[in-house]
Amino acid sequence: MSRIRFMSPYLKGGRDTAKLSNRTRYIATRPGVEVLRGKQQDQPATKKQQAYIQHLLRDFPGAKELLEYEDYCNAPTQANANTFIRQVQEDFAEPMRRMENYLDYVSHRPGVQLNGEHGLWCAGGKVCNLSQAVREVAEHTGSVWTPVVAIRREDAERLGYNDAESWRQLVCACAPEIARGYKVPLEHLRWYAAFHRKEDSVHIHMVVFSSDPKEGYLTRQGIQQVKSAFGRRIFQQDLLHVYEQKTEYRDALGRDAERTMAELITQMETGQLQNENLERLVLELAQRLHNTQGKKVYGYLPPKTKALVDAIVDELAKDERVAAAYNLWNQMREEVCRTYSEQLPERLPLSKQKEFKAVRNMVIREMLRLGRGEHPTADEMVYMPTPSGTSPAPSDVQRRGHHPQQEAAHHQHTQTHWAVSHADTAQCVLMLFHNMGRIFQEQSAADTIQAGLHIDKKRRRMLREKRMALGHKADDHEELRMN
Repeated sequence: MSRIRFMSPYLKGGRDTAKLSNRTRYIATRPGVEVLRGKQQDQPATKKQQAYIQHLLRDFPGAKELLEYEDYCNAPTQANANTFIRQVQEDFAEPMRRMENYLDYVSHRPGVQLNGEHGLWCAGGKVCNLSQAVREVAEHTGSVWTPVVAIRREDAERLGYNDAESWRQLVCACAPEIARGYKVPLEHLRWYAAFHRKEDSVHIHMVVFSSDPKEGYLTRQGIQQVKSAFGRRIFQQDLLHVYEQKTEYRDALGRDAERTMAELITQMETGQLQNENLERLVLELAQRLHNTQGKKVYGYLPPKTKALVDAIVDELAKDERVAAAYNLWNQMREEVCRTYSEQLPERLPLSKQKEFKAVRNMVIREMLRLGRGEHPTADEMVYMPTPSGTSPAPSDVQRRGHHPQQEAAHHQHTQTHWAVSHADTAQCVLMLFHNMGRIFQEQSAADTIQAGLHIDKKRRRMLREKRMALGHKADDHEELRMN
């Protein structure tokens, strides 16, 4: 189970408010909650409790995210059942029943850390006018979400998230991801929150909405995005050992790559390096790129040419050294994901893994190098047959500088040309493996929390939005340069 819990119940102003309120009041007051005393608390949950919990889970599927539900699943006692039922009422039933004054409720409810007469805060600190904030939410005609972020008490005390101010700074840092998760422009994002302590956990109750009632919607992907943003920051210190392992793996991978390169060079010199399928794909892709107009990067290539690039990447991934490096990278990524998600990411083929787009463009770069200035003179031009094995069209021959009358003379040197072609192709394959090792080293060293090796446009925009959320102007920092 993940170490952070994130739920985001949904409220809608307008005609459905009364129906939601009545349904929630029934759920909150119906029989089934039992007051327990003494040793009875350690007994198995009663049938009434079990049935009531199933009813709650049907009405509020998000309740499975609660830490109390995890405790109940691990030990289905009467005490844990009672605790879970109360928490569902607080986090899911109360927001709908008290929609008109939910902010007032969360800012005064038991366990809140008060700052004066109430515990409500926003990006600027304590909310000075609670009545105005309550009225703003109650009169909002659009969608309103009441997310709850919770972690274990021991984690909060150990990592420094046991007070309202640390959580306020955390929410401010996560504001760009929250806005993207709820599909709201950052400048329209409105939120309030209050911090609560319990015996076994700490959590914040939030109210999130857009200043424009027509904006905002939340998907499963958005929930995961917001949950990930909180989890990565809260447990950043705990993940340091993972990043230290990354450094060790990177150094070991570098040493292995050196030995591997030396072995490959020796095998190539002695003619032992044989991968006919890879060499065939390399020659075919080089020829296709030679005849392709426009930008020679993966995103701009025709579908059939992209398929060739993918085939080469997957062929490279069959090498045991590359496969081991990719498996290691997947293990490290899954270790990080376990912090904030129960569902691990799917292990995709290397050619389909978006984090390794550099591999595909590296293949294209090497093919262009093979097809152009590495054999610049006409005498050294390599004759590349078409994929079907037939002779090239006259226009292709003319493009390569061969007149049809010279074809017989050209075929006299076929063996020489094939020898050059094999050596060049083998050298190209060697460079592919070499660059593959370099890319894995860089990817192992990269970290999404620490400063990355690259700053692309999306990352620059995210950092700019984050600065603006913290009160900076849009242009009071110099633009970050791409490495």
